[in-house]
Amino acid sequence: MNIRIALAALLVFAPALACAQSVFDGSWMVQKEDKTLDLNSVVTFKVGREVAELSTLSGITYKAKLNGADAKVEGDPKTTTVSVTRPSKNVLLEISKRDGKPWLSMRMAVEPDGKTAKVTWKNLNTDKGGSYEMAKQ
Repeated sequence: MNIRIALAALLVFAPALACAQSVFDGSWMVQKEDKTLDLNSVVTFKVGREVAELSTLSGITYKAKLNGADAKVEGDPKTTTVSVTRPSKNVLLEISKRDGKPWLSMRMAVEPDGKTAKVTWKNLNTDKGGSYEMAKQ
């Protein structure tokens, strides 16, 4: 009887669990060194089990499968396609490409609090990189 109750509960709650938000979902802003937010840096993510969607205030958008396949980027003169993977539930890896050639790698790792993330990046043409923090809004 307990097994029936557990199975019934699972069937009732399974759709809600399947649609649960990822830790990336929502809007994020770059957090400056003085801990203020860069209001021009808003990035909005919606990440499902198989697809990541990104949009920015400046009009950059993409919808990419999380299997590393190239997806078209709109609104960015530097980037024509992007490939995105999610190696763990709180990490996104993004490779930006121009005319098929990778030029920028980025890694976004959401902290356990779910409110902050660390982004590390590397320009693959110049070999220069850096990092910054983002705060969820």
